[in-house]
Amino acid sequence: MGNHVPAPPRHGQTDVLEALKASIATLALATPQPVAPSPTLAPATPEPVAASSAPEPAAPEPVPPSPTPVPDIGELVTLINGYRSENGLGPLVTSPALTQAAQWMSEDMAGNGYLSHTDSLGRGNLGRLAALGYDCTAYNTWCGENLAAGTATARETLDAWRNSSGHNDLLLNADFAALGIGCAYNGDSTYGWYWVIELGGEAR
Repeated sequence: MGNHVPAPPRHGQTDVLEALKASIATLALATPQPVAPSPTLAPATPEPVAASSAPEPAAPEPVPPSPTPVPDIGELVTLINGYRSENGLGPLVTSPALTQAAQWMSEDMAGNGYLSHTDSLGRGNLGRLAALGYDCTAYNTWCGENLAAGTATARETLDAWRNSSGHNDLLLNADFAALGIGCAYNGDSTYGWYWVIELGGEAR
């Protein structure tokens, strides 16, 4: 029996083999490209933190707000007195001495980038008030101080104080008769805006 020699492929079979080779090559090249991960959302801006003459405040995350528009201190006086009226309390009169002390303190915090009831000269609120013309000890009267930082408007500042029990207690204290408010801004500081309210039991 003689050896069997396979017949050469017909023309049609050659075309099929070439097409199959081309398909395999195409599949090898169709490697999926890597997909970039989705960007991570930035964390939400923290709520502003206020400080009272009780324990020292916990510092909020640095979030300097826009310096415009300039806050209206008179609006905050009106808002505070309206809030007191809603709670059956009389209005607080503006005291020049308390206003001077509050403005000095707000500028000191803004200029030195801190949030504390102890000023850059090492004085607490009672010593500072006495040095700036409102001597709580000599007057034998009540005194209190609220601080806030990072709030750009009167409404935001009042809301920060109202939402903190210690600050709210000072705003609604029936022993107070007078107030002074200060506000300062420093775009290079930690919190941008700094607010101070000084409260006293004597309208002086």
